[in-house]
This record gives sequence, C-alpha cells and structure tokens, in this order.
Amino acid sequence: MRSFYSNTKQFFSNYALTILLSVFSLGVRSQNKAPGYKDYFMEGSYLLLENEPDKALENFKKAYEFDSTSANINYMLGISYMQSDSQKEKAEYYLSKAVKNISNKYKSDNAGEKAAAPLAHFYYGKALHFNYKFEEALVEFNAFKPYVNPKDKEYVKMLDREVVTNNLAKQMINFPLNVKITNLGDKINSPYPDYSAVLSGDERTLIYTTRRPENTGGMKDSDGSDFEDIVVSYKDNKGEWSPPTPLGINTFGHEASINLSPDGQTLIVYKNELGGKTPAGNGNIYYTEYNGKDWATLLEFGDDVNTPYLESHACLSTDGNVLFFSSERPGGFGGKDIYRCVKLPNGKWSKALNMGPDINTEYDEDGGFIHPDGQTFYFASNGLKSIGGFDILYATLNEENKFSNVTNIGYPINTTDDDLFYVTSPDAKRAYFSSSKGGGYGNKDIYRITLEEVRETYLALFKGQILPAQGETLPENITIVVTDKESNEVIGVYRPKFINGTFTTILPPGKQYNFSYQVNNHEEFYNEDIFVSNEFAYQEIKREVALEPVRMVGKIKVIQNTILLNTLVLDNVKNKKPVSGAKVILEELGGGKQIFASNEKGRTDSIILLPDRKYAITMELNDKKSETAVISTFSTSTARVMSEVIYMEGSPKVEPSQNLQLDLAIKHPKTKKPVAGVNIVLTDANGQKTELVSDANGNLKNVALIPEMKYEVMAYKDNAASEKIIFTTGPADKPKRFSKSIFLDYNAPGSLVGTPVDSSGSGEVIGQRFEFYYTYGVTTINEKEQNWQNFIEYTLKLLAEKPGATLFISGSASKVPMRAAGGNPKLAADRADNFKQFLLKTLQAKGLDPAKIKLSLSSVVGGPEYRGDYLLNRKTYEKFQYVKAVIKK
Repeated sequence: MRSFYSNTKQFFSNYALTILLSVFSLGVRSQNKAPGYKDYFMEGSYLLLENEPDKALENFKKAYEFDSTSANINYMLGISYMQSDSQKEKAEYYLSKAVKNISNKYKSDNAGEKAAAPLAHFYYGKALHFNYKFEEALVEFNAFKPYVNPKDKEYVKMLDREVVTNNLAKQMINFPLNVKITNLGDKINSPYPDYSAVLSGDERTLIYTTRRPENTGGMKDSDGSDFEDIVVSYKDNKGEWSPPTPLGINTFGHEASINLSPDGQTLIVYKNELGGKTPAGNGNIYYTEYNGKDWATLLEFGDDVNTPYLESHACLSTDGNVLFFSSERPGGFGGKDIYRCVKLPNGKWSKALNMGPDINTEYDEDGGFIHPDGQTFYFASNGLKSIGGFDILYATLNEENKFSNVTNIGYPINTTDDDLFYVTSPDAKRAYFSSSKGGGYGNKDIYRITLEEVRETYLALFKGQILPAQGETLPENITIVVTDKESNEVIGVYRPKFINGTFTTILPPGKQYNFSYQVNNHEEFYNEDIFVSNEFAYQEIKREVALEPVRMVGKIKVIQNTILLNTLVLDNVKNKKPVSGAKVILEELGGGKQIFASNEKGRTDSIILLPDRKYAITMELNDKKSETAVISTFSTSTARVMSEVIYMEGSPKVEPSQNLQLDLAIKHPKTKKPVAGVNIVLTDANGQKTELVSDANGNLKNVALIPEMKYEVMAYKDNAASEKIIFTTGPADKPKRFSKSIFLDYNAPGSLVGTPVDSSGSGEVIGQRFEFYYTYGVTTINEKEQNWQNFIEYTLKLLAEKPGATLFISGSASKVPMRAAGGNPKLAADRADNFKQFLLKTLQAKGLDPAKIKLSLSSVVGGPEYRGDYLLNRKTYEKFQYVKAVIKK
C-alpha cells in the first residue's frame, strides 16, 4: 500500500491492530430500533478518526438526511470530502455552511453538538485553496487565526504553513509553464487507480502500478480498494501501447513499481508483505532483474536499506552505483526523508546517509528520481515549497557533488492536489507522472508531459533492436556486452526484450565503446564500435541488427557479412572538435592505398576492410599530419563495424607532476581519530582510477596529480563510506599541495555500553533507558536498532552484577478518543504490559531467568485535550503515545 495515498489510513490500520479496537457496527443494537442521526453520526466520526473517509461519508450522508441544517454534520462531511482521494472539490459546499455557526466550546464526537468547531474555518480555507480560490482561502485562514492561542506552537505553525502554501500557489499559477499534459488514454488508465509509471530509456516499456479487481489473489484492503499489482505495456513500432499484463513477481500482497533503470533491466519494487518481517503497512523495497523474457526473484539491497519502519520508494543512478530511497526511520529531519547508499568497489552497499536539509524537511519527502545524466534529482514533497499536497521538486548537482538549489517544477505540472511519481525521458523533453486531476478515467491516472523549454542533458541514448528474419521469433540467450574501449571496463550487459528485440543503454559522451553481440554468453555473431561525440548536448544513436533466417543458416548470423570501418577526425584530445576536409589515408600493409576525405562532422563511414589484414591509417590537413594508427582484422570471423578516432594533434599521455601532490587524512566522524587500512579510490576526469590504502596513522601522502585535471576521491572500509570529494588541479608551474580530510560515515552511535551519556545530566549510562513512541506506521520495536541492543546488553550486564536491580516500565496513551473497551487508560496499561512480555521473552532468549527480574509497571493518559484535529496535529498527540523503560540498581 503506497504511503502517498494511504499513509494516514495505514497508520490507523496498524493503530487499530495494536490496541485491539473492537468493531462498532450499526447492527449491534436493538433490532426493533432503526439507526438514526446519532448512530450514523457516531459511526462516521469513528470511521473518520480511523481514516476511512469513504465509509465515513456514507454514514454522514445518512445523518445529513435527518438534519441538513446542522453546522456540525456539514463540518464532518466537509472534512470527509477533504480526506477522500478523488472528491476533495465537494468539500467547499459543506464547509461554507459549517462556518456559519462556529462554537469555541465545540464538543468533538458529540452527536448532540449542532455548531461546528473553529477548525471549520481552517478546513474551509483548505477547500477553497484546493479549488484555486486563493484570496477567499486567505480570508478563512485569517478568520481562524483569532481562535489560535499564540502559545500553541503546533497550531501557529500549521496555520503559517497553509498561508505560505496559499501565497506560493497564487504566485505560481500566474506564470504557467509552457507544457502540454496528455492523459495516456484508456489502454493504460482505467476506472481504477493507475499510478507510479516507470519507463525504459527508449520509452517503449511502461511498467506501472494499478488497483484493479483482477489483481493477483483478488485481495482487498479494509476500505474495499483492491490490492496493488504491477503491470507492463509495450509500445510497438507504430507508437501504440499494448494492453497491460501483470508481471510474474506479483503475489497475494501489495507490489508497486517505483523505478526502472534506463536499460529496462532493473526494476525496483515496493512490497508490503503480509506476515513478513515488518508490521502490516511497513513495506520494504526490493529489486528484480530482467533476462529478456522474465523477471527474476525479488532481491534486497544492502542491510541498511530495509528496516521495520516504512521504506516506500527508491531509484538507482544510471550506472547502478548510487541508491536513493525514502524511509521513515528515526533520526531524520521529518516524517519521511530521502537517503542514499553508495555501491562500494567491493560490491557491497555503504551505510545509508541522509541527503540532508537541502532535500529533506520536517515534513515528508518521497518519490525520488535521478535523471540519467546524473545532474538533476526529482522528488515529491509536501513541505513549504509545495502549492498543495505533494508537489514535484527538483535539485541540481553543485560543484561539491551535492544536490542543492531545490525548486518547485511549476504549474500546471503541480496542482493543489497530490502530484507524484515524476520520471523524465533521457532528453528531458517528456515526463510522466500520476495525478488525481479531474477529467481522467479513474481517481488516479498516468499522464505524459511535453515540455517546450528544457535544460540541456549531456548524454547519448543508444536505442538498439535485433530483428529476426520474417516468420521467426527472436532467438533466446542473446546478450550485448558494452565495453569502454579506453579503460576496457564493461559498461553493461544487456538482453533484448523477447517481445520486440529492443535494448537500450545510456552512454556518457566523449568516449568510444565496443558492442559485442553474443549468443550463449560467449559466441560472438556481431561486433560494432561506437564513438559518442561530445559535440552535442543530447543525441540518440539508433541501430538495427537484422538476422539471417536461423532455419536456413543453422545459426545466428547477421545479414551484413562485411567488415566496415568508420573514422572520426578530431582536433585534439582536450577539445575533441570534429575536423572536416581532412585527408584520410588508409594503407594496407604490404598492399594498396586508399584516400578519403572527412565530412563536415569529421566522419568517414562504411570503408570496407578485408579479413586477415593489417591497415595503417593517417590523417592530413594542410601542413599537419596525425600519428599513424594500426588496425587489424585478423581473427575477425563475424560481421563487424570498427571505429577509429584520430586526433590531428595526437593524443599524448599526460603524466602526473611531482609539483602537484595530494595528502589525505581519514578520520572517524565522531571521535575525529584516524582510521587505518581504509580503501581510497582516486578517479580522474578521464575515468582513470587509482586505488590506494591509508597507512597505520590513517594518512595517505605524496600522491602525484595530473595538471589541469578534475578528481573525485572516495574512501571506504567494510560498509562505511565517505562522501565524494571533488577538486581540480591547476597548472604545475609552481609546487602545490592539496590537503583533504575525509570522514567515514558508520551511521552508528559509535559509543560503548557503560559510557556516560554526554547529553544528559541524569548520570545515566547508555543502555540504562529505552523509549519507544507509537508514531505513524510504527508499532513494533526494531530489534536491530542500536538503542534497543544497548538496552538489552546493559540490562543483562547489570542484572548479572546487581540481581536486585529493578526494571521500571511506563506505558502512555494520548487523549485521542477510541472505542475499545476500557478506552485510553486500558490502552496505556496494555502498552506497558505488552512491552513487559516482549522484554522478558527477549531476556529469556539471552539466558536470563524471568523469575529473577523485579518489575514495576505504571501507566498514564496524557497530553492536550483532543480537539478533533488528529489528522492535522498527529505529531502533537504522538508525543504521549509511548512506552518507556529504565533499569535502576
């Protein structure tokens, strides 16, 4: 179940499960008495509190039939419509009637109350804002202000936030973007929710999430909505989408698509497992690989990604080395934050690092998407830069290799409702997102945006397609291995889609690549060299490889059976500008000579070469002559397209200079002590990597550097990693030393049990106290969390030394009303008792006899009186929903 649309709903689902709410039914009453206004009103009130707005609406509508003049019933109807997924626009009418009778002594959840709460002004303002009536909305926010105590910081902040959002929306709609927004149509969208679209780089594979009755297992949520499934649709050569079909990875639980790599081979999936290692509603993220025909079993990322808290979304960088994901784990800036993990050279994932206050706020951030060029990070936020609900924002990479300068993408892409799951095409001219805007096929549809003004993206999209002979299907076990010819590093291994033979990859410009087409992982049947010029900001390279009929030739073979040479003449290794009109001299060693001329793009294409030969190739222009390159066609038994890049001024190797030296000091982030034996990777702008290790003092000294070169430095040890440090050297005419300190991030407390707590004046030590708060979606203790482990370790140690020590346990509940027997006092007591049972079971598993443990339990109901505002001020009440434990001698 995705948090964007059902976050609060899921909280109440967990909340209800945890505190064992009894089911209240209109049928539980005297059969001789038909339900009346009070019955419907109270049932609707409880359903609204449990965030079941659709069910609440049905009851409030029936109560409205008994008394439509009551400001209170109009108030409750308005709130219910504002909480619904697709009927928010209807709230304005009812709230306009509610504000006509406001009482400062309003009694919440009281069917006899005829007036509305002062909050009706606030909700009416939000309803007007939703319907783009910003001036009128501001009037209502101001009408609510006199009811707010200036000392009530939560209400002051809440009201200020809405005013900021309202003013921002008013400004933004006056400067609409020049975009065209198109619904993808009824082949993709349905009367049911369709959202979270992800696409391959060639935009021919569309995978998305849907809630349709034909979902795997036919399961439904408590609110009657169908479970989530993932489906896929393919675009044919005529541009038409195929009917969506479910992926084989769907189960009886919830699965949602959240990211697809540009090559279409790695899909990241959100999964809510019933009975899994996390509580109901606390989903995790996984990935699956595509083999050209099927999706493999779901796999987990590193051990610091999934937790018992909610992880709802993730995306990978194009090279697959950086994972961005959303989590509600403690220690962030707000409710949900975006984190990042880096794949280390040893293949493991680093500890998760919070992306910091430039991205995250005290509110919720989610739905990250990194553009294939790695320079722009898109995400959704309902913070202060939103014009209503979740908005799509973007940040750009700065010189320090960090994403900053967060900007709202603008109207009409963003609306006053939730706008989410934004992904772009590689050229950034098209984007896809889901929205609840009116005029769609269901309450959530998938849309395509065409943008007229876009920033330049520096990459090449290679769009390949293998074409089987007429009447034949694509042979299985075909792979395409792409290699960087300069570094000999494998960029990727790709499998064409069985349904249409297409494959896609993103190629950074200014480099030469080799494409080896193989069958059965080693038998090459075609080979091609591709040079990606950096002359253009964005370019597409399309290749079709046609096959001979397998039934005729008995093996996989391309129709082309010649060896072709393409040449490219560039001025020098630094500028890499094409040279036109150069004389291209091709001489077979021991044979004849051919002369060609480079065209306006510096190219000479499709020169036919003979097998088992050696050729010398030289370029001449005026009085300049390039170095001679030697090309061999020996051992070339298959069709092949070769590419040779020649620099008129040669390509001399630039050596490091002793005048430019790098010194590094590797330190622990908290103790600032040196860390020995740390792996250090130094990468220059040409992709050349140097791997080094820090000495016993955590230092690395006297590393010679290349002049006028940009470097990236990253350090790692085990699962700890540093941020990348980027710097550029200058000329080597004078000695210069670059001294840098690198801090490894272990993402762990780093202090030992028994060490005094620095931040506390209580004299307690780490592990002596444990506190757990029942917050949104969090109802289960994370046994891997360091605070819990410290508490268990310290408790075992103290009880071994001091058998007379006592464990004091206190449970607390807020004053938010509930309908279970015993109410909030029993809930508080149950929390203390449940924690006691869980703790004793844990200690017993560690070898401790529960009978020897002295216990003292207490419970309390605390916090402010409930004002009917749980959905607005959840965090205020959550401060009093906890269990605390401390052990004393």
